[in-house]
Amino acid sequence: MSGARPRVLVLAGLDPSGGAGLAADGEALAAVGARMAPVATALTVQGAGGAYGAEAVPLPLVRAQVEGLLAGRGVPLGAAKTGMLATAEIAAELARLLGLARLRKLPLVVDPVLASSSGLPLLDTGGLAPGEALAPLLSRATLVTPNVPELAALAGAPGRELSSEDDLVAAARSLACAAVLVKGGHRKGAPVDLLVTRRAVRRFQGRRRRGTRRGTGCRLASAIAGLVAQGAPLAGAVAGAKAMVERYLDEG
Repeated sequence: MSGARPRVLVLAGLDPSGGAGLAADGEALAAVGARMAPVATALTVQGAGGAYGAEAVPLPLVRAQVEGLLAGRGVPLGAAKTGMLATAEIAAELARLLGLARLRKLPLVVDPVLASSSGLPLLDTGGLAPGEALAPLLSRATLVTPNVPELAALAGAPGRELSSEDDLVAAARSLACAAVLVKGGHRKGAPVDLLVTRRAVRRFQGRRRRGTRRGTGCRLASAIAGLVAQGAPLAGAVAGAKAMVERYLDEG
C-alpha cells in the first residue's frame, strides 16, 4: 500500500450528532492511524438526549455500496468492522458479502449493537433470537465485542444476570466465534474487559470516570479493527484501542 494508511470497511448506522455510528468510527480509525471505507446500514435520529428513531437502509442499497467498493480493481481493505446493522436480513447479507473471495480473508470485528444507550432498539431480528439473527456474522468474526447485556442476549439468556467472571467466560465461549471481548462497563466496581478465546482469558483493567460519553463501543471496536489492519496481534490491538478510548473519555 506504499506507506498509505490501511483502510477499514465499516458497516454501521449514521448518527447525525456524531457521537456514535459512522462518525465515531471514522474518528477512532484516524486516531490509530487508519482510514474508513464507510457503508451506511441505517439512518438514525439522535441528539444530546439520545436516540429517537432509526430506519434501515434498503437491503439492495446496502449491497450496492459494498459491491461498488469491490468494482474494478476494488478499494484496498485491511479489515472490516460492523456496528448497527438494523435488520437480520442486512446482517445475513453482509455475512454473505464478507464471504466473497475478495473479502474472505479480512479480519472482522463485530460490535453487536442491539440497542442505543438510551434504550431504543437498533436491531430488528425478524422474530429470531439476537444470537440467531447475527449467527452468520458471529461465525465469520475474528472478534465480537459485546457489553454484558448484549452478551446475555447473544448467548440466549436475555435478562439473566451474568454476575461472575466464570459466567461471563462461559457465555462468551458459547458463541460461535474465534474470540470475544466482554466489555466490563456494566459491572460494578472498576471496569475489567475480558478477552476470551477457547484456551485463554486475558484481563484488561480500566478506570471508571464520572459521567458518560456516547459511542465508546463504536470507537473501541473500530480502533481494534484499525490496529489489526496494521498487523497488530489481537491482544495488542485491544490494549491499543482501550488506550485510545481512555484518552477520548479524558478529553470529555
